[in-house]
Amino acid sequence: MATKNAEEVFSELKEDISKYAELKLELIKLNAYEQTGKVLAVLSYGLVLFALVATAVLFILLTLGFLLSEWLHSTIAGFGIVAAIYLIQIAVLIINRNRIRRKIMNIIISALNTNGKDNDAATNPGPEQKNPE
Repeated sequence: MATKNAEEVFSELKEDISKYAELKLELIKLNAYEQTGKVLAVLSYGLVLFALVATAVLFILLTLGFLLSEWLHSTIAGFGIVAAIYLIQIAVLIINRNRIRRKIMNIIISALNTNGKDNDAATNPGPEQKNPE
């Protein structure tokens, strides 16, 4: 009789452990989906913002090119100065490429860490959140 009770206990324990493992795996998958979604949201926001800023800069520099052309009475000189401004911007980006990469990586890591802290609180409740057993 004691053996049967032990077998039932071990059987229930085995079912509970396998259910726990399945739920933990599902939680890991959901956390990965959430982090991926957050990173994609940050990147897509950055791309849209970049496109808007690039368009604004393009029109500002076109306007500047026409303005300089009028002042200098030379279309070539006006747009040549604007081309020089573009070349200076490209040079600054090339010189600072590592700093820019680090900044972008820090933004993405920050987005992931913010999400990770939320997950830690959900999976590891603090003293005030502990479930009574």
